[in-house]
Amino acid sequence: IGAGLAVARIARPAPAPIHVTVTPTPTVTPVPTPVDEATLFRQPLSAGCATAQSVWITTNGGALLRYDGSTWSTPDTTLRSLTNVACTATQVYAVGLVGTFVVIDEATRQIQSTAITIDDLFGVAPVGDGALMVGSAGAVFILAGGNIQPYAAGVTEDLRDVVAFSERSAWAVGRSGITYRLDQRGWSSVGSGQAQDLHAIAALTASVAIAVGDAGTVVGYDAAWRSLTSEVDVRLRDVIVDPALWIVGDAGTLLTRGATVGSFRRVDIGTSCDLVSVFTFGPARDLWVVGRDIAGGGVWRLRADGTLAQRWGGC
Repeated sequence: IGAGLAVARIARPAPAPIHVTVTPTPTVTPVPTPVDEATLFRQPLSAGCATAQSVWITTNGGALLRYDGSTWSTPDTTLRSLTNVACTATQVYAVGLVGTFVVIDEATRQIQSTAITIDDLFGVAPVGDGALMVGSAGAVFILAGGNIQPYAAGVTEDLRDVVAFSERSAWAVGRSGITYRLDQRGWSSVGSGQAQDLHAIAALTASVAIAVGDAGTVVGYDAAWRSLTSEVDVRLRDVIVDPALWIVGDAGTLLTRGATVGSFRRVDIGTSCDLVSVFTFGPARDLWVVGRDIAGGGVWRLRADGTLAQRWGGC
């Protein structure tokens, strides 16, 4: 994987949830209205994910977008500053600035929206019957059993992303290379050996993970964090590991596994826009990429080998 790095573990207090009285008011989602795609994608796209039925795209200051396999629509036109989104087969969890939290239930076609903190939220991961959220100034919250609660003690750094495996097992990453691991002992700081901000993390289990960040930073965890050489120097913004390793970043950067262990291959999808999100959708597990520039954004559907299948927007 690369040169070994020292791992520093700093014990943190176990999560001590304190109930926050939050009662989101459900609103029946209006029937999605198809819109002109050229207009639809003139929005600052921020992230994307997929349920079993559809693709969902969030925007930072615009509306929610949905693709049902044939048509793009705006199920909700409320202008929200959303930064990230995560999906299960039936639920969509989105987070944003000033503690914005949105839950979408595709079965009931309802959207619940509330603000849970004054801190900005940047990362969200499904867990159990709810979601784990992280953000600025060490903000960590969990939605479980219908309640939203603070879920960390002693964490003060800005956190950018989170991946969760259970309510007692997760990773979070953030500013200046910080990584936190949640286990039965609580949250622990695990040194990544990096000074660059980390923006995204992906893993199938807590024992093996990969995180990406500024200046082409890629680090892999397998008993310890170790640096990987990406051969790019742009901000890397998102990463997935299932069904394969894919990384997206600024200036049209799309990376996947290279021919040798620990190497990366760059895939050209014909854009210089910043790529901000990557996920899969559909029976074939096609790769979906979300990008943006100052004029709006775009979405790409790629086959498993990275070749272009469809493209929307002007990005």
